Amino acid sequence: MDVDFYIFSIVFAILFGLLAVFFLVIGFRGILTKKPFLLSNRWLLGLMFVTYIPIILLPIYFSLSDMDLMEMDLMEWLNPAIFTVLLVMMCFALQDYAAFGVTDTSFRETLLAALEKLQLPYEETLSTMKLTTIDADLQVSIQTWLGAGMIKIKQREHRSLLTEIVAEMNRHFNVSSAPIKLITCIFYVVMGTLMAIGGILIVFLF
Repeated sequence: MDVDFYIFSIVFAILFGLLAVFFLVIGFRGILTKKPFLLSNRWLLGLMFVTYIPIILLPIYFSLSDMDLMEMDLMEWLNPAIFTVLLVMMCFALQDYAAFGVTDTSFRETLLAALEKLQLPYEETLSTMKLTTIDADLQVSIQTWLGAGMIKIKQREHRSLLTEIVAEMNRHFNVSSAPIKLITCIFYVVMGTLMAIGGILIVFLF
């Protein structure tokens, strides 16, 4: 087998395995515990770095191994460039927390309970909770039919406070009997299973 193709196959088998673990852990957490939960999107960002960096570097590695890095044409440079731009964009976009297994009612009730526990007065609008004592804005988005949501704080200097709020929300979910919507968790399990199968097929077929 060609050495470059062997390296390519092994790298992508590992990447498929990492993706499978990520999807399965999140999916089974919701299904087995039957509790909604929130998770920092930094985990997803870290996974994207692990996944994208080999995609960015492999074309350069193959060109270096063939001693023709300067002969790479525009199309060969385009793929690493696209994934590099995507990573940079995700560094700015994935600064929030994702919610799994939530409904609009359970998410709102849990958020209000967390704010009360942390003694944070607020003013509620359609998609924003304004924390009046510190002049900060919590931005919330819920897709009830998927059982998924998002929460972030607009002001970067208050991200540590968002971490406290999310921790309190997770504690509340753990001890409450809030309803859970498992569509996203089931989707993650299906995706994780397909990724695991893909990784196995790469190892044994190639």
